[in-house]
Amino acid sequence: MGNHLRDDIIQNEELFPPPPFGHRWRHALETTGTSMHVLTKYREMIDMQAPDEVIWEPYPETLIRDLPAYCSSGRAIWRTRAPLLFFCVVEMYYPDRVMRQFGMKQRIPHLHSTSMELHKIDLRGKTDKDWSAEHSAYVCLWNERASNIATDEILEEPLDFYDPYMLWYRRITRRFMSRRGAIAEALAHGMTSIHQLTLGDDVSIARIRDVAASTLIARYDALSHA
Repeated sequence: MGNHLRDDIIQNEELFPPPPFGHRWRHALETTGTSMHVLTKYREMIDMQAPDEVIWEPYPETLIRDLPAYCSSGRAIWRTRAPLLFFCVVEMYYPDRVMRQFGMKQRIPHLHSTSMELHKIDLRGKTDKDWSAEHSAYVCLWNERASNIATDEILEEPLDFYDPYMLWYRRITRRFMSRRGAIAEALAHGMTSIHQLTLGDDVSIARIRDVAASTLIARYDALSHA
């Protein structure tokens, strides 16, 4: 009977507006038809992606126009920096950390502190607690959501390799999932730097030697720690 009801729902889905993309995962997870031995290759392919191969803005205007109206009803506050509230749960929302998702230039984000006390809260013995009063400070921040919108200049092309944000990002994050990806990046960056050094009239052999040495060190580090 369950399968029959499922079939009826599928046959009548055209009567309802198109669902959001998250609806794709409504069925039970199945892995029997998925090959698992290619994980290493997938990791290498992701590591070697170029900036222009990444969809930085997953919801462009052309896509938003085709979504049901309820999907964009809160668009005015998509970039608000505010707490998200649900009874005892408080989660801070910082869209300024993912500005490229909104087609804007990414800056080095400010440090944000996530309160451990908030994440320790549970509902045991608190059935009568007034959470709107308990979290009144966060409720006030939410009420001001329309006046705290993250914004920046429109990003016309991928961030430069030496952009301050990219320099910061490479310094604080683990960038690769595979040794081969780390090695390929180190060698490519080294060769690009050497090529740029040879474009001018004043070619410094010492500088080229330094770049080559740092490239070999980066390759060794990738083999040792990736």
